[in-house]
Order: sequence, then C-alpha cells, then structure tokens
Amino acid sequence: MTDKKPSYQQATQYTAKDLRTVARTISVQQLSRLSLPEVDAVVELISKVVPAGNVPGMILSGLARLPGRRIPVQKMQQDVNALFSGVEQILDQAMYGAIFAGPAAIIWGYQNLLKLAGKDPDAAFPEGAWQFYAGYALREDTARHTNETHGFDTLLNEHNIHLSAVDRLTAWFMASVMCLHQYNDLLRNEWTERVSISTLEEADIKRAKKLFREWETKRPFRREEDAGDKDYPAYRQFKFEQFLLDSLKSMPASTHEAWTSKLRSAKQQDLGAYQQQMSILAYLDPGQYGETRVPFRLQDAQIGIIYRDSYYLLPICEQGSNKPIDIMNARAQISAMLGSPFSSPSQIASLTRVKRSALPGLRNKLNPMLVNDMDNLRFAPIIISADVRTRSLPLSELRQAERGIGSHALTIFDTGETFVFDQSHIFFDGAWGIALSEIMTNEALSWARYLNMLPSPAPAQTRIYTSLTLQLQPADINLVQQAPRISPEAGAETDKVNLKACLALRKQFKQRNDLIQLTINDLLVLYRAIHAATYKPSRKLLAEIDILAATQPEIALSLRQLVEEASRTNPAILIPMDASLKVPRERIYPLNMEVPLMELNLLGLHGQTMKMLDAYEASAEDRPAMYSGFDHLQNCILHRWLALAHF
Repeated sequence: MTDKKPSYQQATQYTAKDLRTVARTISVQQLSRLSLPEVDAVVELISKVVPAGNVPGMILSGLARLPGRRIPVQKMQQDVNALFSGVEQILDQAMYGAIFAGPAAIIWGYQNLLKLAGKDPDAAFPEGAWQFYAGYALREDTARHTNETHGFDTLLNEHNIHLSAVDRLTAWFMASVMCLHQYNDLLRNEWTERVSISTLEEADIKRAKKLFREWETKRPFRREEDAGDKDYPAYRQFKFEQFLLDSLKSMPASTHEAWTSKLRSAKQQDLGAYQQQMSILAYLDPGQYGETRVPFRLQDAQIGIIYRDSYYLLPICEQGSNKPIDIMNARAQISAMLGSPFSSPSQIASLTRVKRSALPGLRNKLNPMLVNDMDNLRFAPIIISADVRTRSLPLSELRQAERGIGSHALTIFDTGETFVFDQSHIFFDGAWGIALSEIMTNEALSWARYLNMLPSPAPAQTRIYTSLTLQLQPADINLVQQAPRISPEAGAETDKVNLKACLALRKQFKQRNDLIQLTINDLLVLYRAIHAATYKPSRKLLAEIDILAATQPEIALSLRQLVEEASRTNPAILIPMDASLKVPRERIYPLNMEVPLMELNLLGLHGQTMKMLDAYEASAEDRPAMYSGFDHLQNCILHRWLALAHF
C-alpha cells in the first residue's frame, strides 16, 4: 500500500469513471431529461473542476433519491462540505493550491450535480448563490472591504463645533445604536425601492428602466427640514412614495392595480427572508470550509468600543426593554469608560491573521477566560475604535489595529478627520456598505449637534458597560503563532480617477449617437485588457526584484516571470454586477469577460490611434486633416467595442 496521492489527471479520470457509473445506474437521463452525450459531457466537466474521487457520485446518488425538485438547505451544506473534503483528500497540498479553484468551483460543480439529478439549482441556494459563495470564499480578514467618509468633521469644522472626546464617541455610539434599531426598516426600504421599480418593468412601463436612476439622484441619506417627527427610514419611505406618485400619475388604473397586487405578493413572500438574510444582528461561526451566520435578539446586542486597545461592551437597549438606550445614560457611561484607570491592552488582533478554518480547533486550546470574553464579543455587530489612527495611512494599513476577530459585521475607525468603515463581505456589498456609511455619518452629525448644546457630562456612578480582558497568555501566543495564517493583504488606492471626465466621455458618445449605451464598466474592461497586453514593468520594480534575488532567488525568479509574461496574457476580467435591482436576495452577479483583442485587432487600432493623437498634438500644420484621421480610428475602436458590448 502507498499513501501517495494521484496526479490531477488520475484524480479527474477516477472521479469521471465513478460519476459516470452512478449517473447511468440511476437513469439520470430520465431525471434531468439530458441526452446520454450531454450527461457524459457534464460528467467530464464536473470531474475536471471538482476532482473529488467518489464523492460527486455519492452526492448524485443521494440527490436522486430525494423526492421533488427542491432539496433541504442542510443537505446542500453537507454536500458542499463533502465536496471540499473530497478534493482536499484526493489531491496533495501543492496540487490542491495550484489547480483547485476553491469555493467557486465547488458551487459550480454542485449546481451541475443538481441538474444531473433533476433538481432546481436556484432552490438549493434560497439566499442566492452569492450569499452562499461569500460565506465560503470571502470569510477571511483580508476579504473585508473598507470605505471612508469625511462629512462628520468637515461639517463640524464649518460650523465651528468642537466636541470633547466623550461627545465625539457618544455621537457615533448613538448613530450605531439607531442603525441597529432601524436596520430592518433600512433593509425594507432597500428591498421596496428595488422591487417596486423592477415590478414596474414587468408591467411594461417605458419609464421604469430609467426610474431607479432617477431615484438614485433624489433619494435622501438624511432627514431634511420636511421630515417632521419621522425617523430616517420613515422619511426615506415617505420621499420614495412621493417620487413614485409623481412618476406614475399617468398609469392606467388596471395596470396600477396589477402592479400593486404583484408588489404586495412579493412583500409577503420575500421581504422577511431578505431582512433575515442581510441583518447584521448575527455573528459568524467559523467552520472548516465556511461560515454560519448565527442570529441573536436585538435586546442582546451591544456596541463594542476599543479605547487604548482595550475592549468594552455597552448595551444598545435600556435595561429590561427593547427601546434604544437613552443618550444621557450612554453619555454618562462613555464618560466613566474613558475616565476609568488604564488597563492592560488586549491582544486579539493576531487572531485576525489566523485562517478562519483553524479557529474552531484553536479555540478549544486557548485559556477559558479568553474564550469567554471572545464569546461575549460576538454580540457586538458594530465595534467602534476610539483610538485615533492617522488619516495618511492607506486604508489597508489603517485597519491593521485591534478590530475584533472577524466574526462581526462592521468596525468603525476614527482618524480625527474622517471615519473609516471596515465591512464584512458576508453582510455588505460595496454599494450598500457605502450607503450605510453615509447614513451613519449623517446620523452621527445629528447627535453631535445635540450634544454640543449640553453641559459637560458627568461620569455614571453605576456602570452598565462590560470590560473585556482578552489577554493572550504565553501558551496562547505560542498556539496562535503556530496556527495556519492568511496571506498578507495587498491594497491599492488612488486619487487619480477622474469621474467627471468619464461621465463627460459618456455624454460625448450620446451626442454622437443616441444608441451608444457604453457604461463606465465597458470602458474599464476594454482598457484593462489593453493595459494588460501593453504593460511593461518599471525600472524601479525590476531593480527591487534584483535586490530580492540576492536573498530569495526562487521568489525573485517567479516575480520576474510573472511581470514579463503578463504582457503576453489576455486576462479574463471578473466584474461584480449589482443583481439586487431585479432580485435583492441575489446581491451580486459575477460577470466574467475576456476581450477578444486579437480577433478585433483592438491592440493594433489602439496603437495607431495613439500615434495619430500624438502626431496631432505635436503638429503645427495640417491639424484638421490629422484630427480627421484620429477621429476615424477612434470611431473604428468605438464601433468594434460597441458591437462586442451589445453582444
């Protein structure tokens, strides 16, 4: 006997042979209505993407025995974990890392097993494929995304308002409290706005396609003077209803009735599930391959506060009720907290660099007091760091401070000039994360104006906040250092993007031809492909690689090959598209594109066009003729790209 694992080719052949046998034994053709050649083709593809030995065959056999087209969610999770385990066991570690495409491959493979078994792939992912994917592939600390707002300090400075440290923190604490208390209403607005307009499109309303764009320019992110006694979610709902009323005045009564009926039915069926899916009143429980979202009650939620690297928990509800904590109570508690004697700083930032798959096993070995405090921290969906970080740091570095262990939704950092929101992909998409950041910034401003009118705070005599020790003993530190670690994260920031110029270019396209519907994404995809094909490493980068070669020659060689071969590669570009406009639960649709540079001769045309532009700009004579030549070449690129984009 030997423990040597098969090669990738052997693994795929073994997987295909077993899966094909099972497929023919259970008469997959009758279940899925696929022809035998189609069944064989699907089997071959699954085996190449998910070489998991006899596991796919076992799963297919189990799926075939289930009645109906739907499968239980628990069954789906068990199957997916089994596929992960199967690939991991059949391939050696080096091959696993080099070939296996991870969660995306598993999900694709499982969806095709469902098709073979005649099941409904959509029903297997009731919260959408992206939500499932995020829980498996975007679970590590490096997968969180970060954005920054400056409105709080900018507007306070404009009005010459200077808050104490207590009131500054209190304003953001209360903004976080109201966020959690209003979260279901905020999600209801997001869902209603999208579904109301997408349902109109089904009713063949011509304006419906432009309606959401119009609403995006008008929707408020704070309460205005006409808000009255409405809170923000109620005010936004009021403004949206006004917007729809103005837009639908000419709708026939029968169409309006049909639209209202569809919307009412969708609310009854889908809204509650969407609110549960997107709620941040939950913590992440790490498993070997993915995360489980564990919800908890509003009354149990607390806000985490980091001050001098120590963690505190302050409830968001008044004791014994589900009402928001009173601001005077919160202010007094925060005053006592910031004035309390200095305690030893916590040390759990190192746990964010441990792979989430290793945390369950590590947790069982850590000292019980540390584990108990970590369990208490789970009930803080929002953590606010009052330890000021410098704004000059890149966001990827700014967030490298105490920030929990990655099981919560949101961390807010204060730079003294801006506030930085570090958000989990499992709970937030980019657009919703940015929107909530703006909403919370405006909410904090409202509290800041109110707090500025109050006398200085007095510390609370009886404290209701909890101090967490979160100290790692020497044995704990040793365990953490030995645990599997995530790769260092990379960040890229620039202030060179000229959005006004991009929008102006789109307007010019429309002036040329009203049928030109190129988006910013279309242009980015084209020029990302051109950049990849024409990229040449800078002298500085090559010099750094030469320096590295003196101490780590193998890594330097790999880097040199990487940068030299990059220009010979036409990259496939993955663009996350907003799928929530049609079906909010779907969240994101990953669109994969590969630009046919050679087939359309786009590189050649681009080179000629740039040469003509340079000649035109350098010439003092015959400029109209040169510009005409440049314009002709530019139109050629545009027409070819437009045809591809429409295709």
